[in-house]
Amino acid sequence: MELRSELIEMPGEWNLRWLYAAGEVGTKYITGLRDHARIMATKCPECGRILVPPQAYCERCFVSIKDNWVELEPEGTLEVFTIVNTQFPGQRKPPFVLGYFRIGGASTTLPHFLEGVDLSDIDKAKREIHVGMPVRVVFREKREGKLSDFYLEPIKE
Repeated sequence: MELRSELIEMPGEWNLRWLYAAGEVGTKYITGLRDHARIMATKCPECGRILVPPQAYCERCFVSIKDNWVELEPEGTLEVFTIVNTQFPGQRKPPFVLGYFRIGGASTTLPHFLEGVDLSDIDKAKREIHVGMPVRVVFREKREGKLSDFYLEPIKE
């Protein structure tokens, strides 16, 4: 007698709310955004990497970097991007540009939104938005200690 197993799918939904501690490093980063309109990063004294979002330890050198802070210049480059055309639950209304940005000489990239681009003609936008595009950080007037306290926009060449 052959026993066959079948994959049974069971519908379910998770709607979870939680609070978690940002920790010492996360708190300094968030208050820098909110209270001073600055993007802060940590720098490894061993390898020189600049990490944003900041980390407490360098994962390459295994050293504490939580006390080695640098302020990043509010300009950088677009490293990779996508134009989102599909509505996702809890997300902004499309179309919008989501990208990874290298800010102020950081060694890492930061995911965020690119604003200040005309998306009424997606084909035209695809020609205008490009990897390596220079961008600037623009802080909102009212900041709440969230990643949405700023956005990135192209620097007109």
